[in-house]
Amino acid sequence: VHGDRTFCVMGGVLLYDDETKTSEPYELSSFTFDLRPSGVAIVTLNTPSNLNALSPNMITEFFVILEHAKRCDAVRVLIWTGSGRAFCSGFSLKGDKAVKVPKKYVQLYYKFGMAPDPSDIALKRLTLAFWDFPKISIAAVNGLAVGGGANICLANYQDLVVCSTEAKFKFPFVSLGFTPELGSSRVIPFVVGMARAKQMMLLGEWWSAQQAFDLGLANAVVSPEQLLPTALQWAEQLATHPNQASVRLSKSILNRHLRSDLERVLDEENKTIHLALSQAKIGAKL
Repeated sequence: VHGDRTFCVMGGVLLYDDETKTSEPYELSSFTFDLRPSGVAIVTLNTPSNLNALSPNMITEFFVILEHAKRCDAVRVLIWTGSGRAFCSGFSLKGDKAVKVPKKYVQLYYKFGMAPDPSDIALKRLTLAFWDFPKISIAAVNGLAVGGGANICLANYQDLVVCSTEAKFKFPFVSLGFTPELGSSRVIPFVVGMARAKQMMLLGEWWSAQQAFDLGLANAVVSPEQLLPTALQWAEQLATHPNQASVRLSKSILNRHLRSDLERVLDEENKTIHLALSQAKIGAKL
């Protein structure tokens, strides 16, 4: 049945076929999805052997989760966290390239912007999917987050961010022959200022959870033991709020002004990355 709410409440995810008005359960392989009775779903990046790197399958499953959470009435807030010592180590430059989401659904989702495009190195489609996600998205950053992984878990993609004291961040774009992506060339300077943004992007230094907080990229820094409890407290407050329309419309209007720039920004990021890669000498290591 299209939009099977029983499976939704059980904590699984569905794949949707709008052409036939049907859906079917899908077992995630790069994530776990735990939906609580309050409407809060804890989504865990779950490939710790590669530090939760952004493999083709993980990127595709990001879209699957966002589309399911958008359609499922039982889901009101998402919390994203990572398993092991990393939140996400950025793009997977090696390793398994296989996508486990059925090809039929990848093709269907591609038609409305909810599947990857191989030429989209800046992840324009995923960035816009997060910015357009109508419900609340919270990051509980458990460990290291590098490059695209840092963009996904900080104020670029997320509505609220809580960091463990063990979290740390790095943008190693220059050392890898890349340039900023995921909208970060617009959003990071907007949040932290141009001088700090250039320091982060050009020097590729590690920075701490406390520095992320001080720069305005995170809302709180807590002990590892308090990471999920803090995220859950915020999430449950918002998930059970009686004025759900106000919560979602407030997010929408706060996002709208930067969102209006992002398609152009992401197109420019893609062009610049391709230009940089054509001239890069890649020898640096993270």
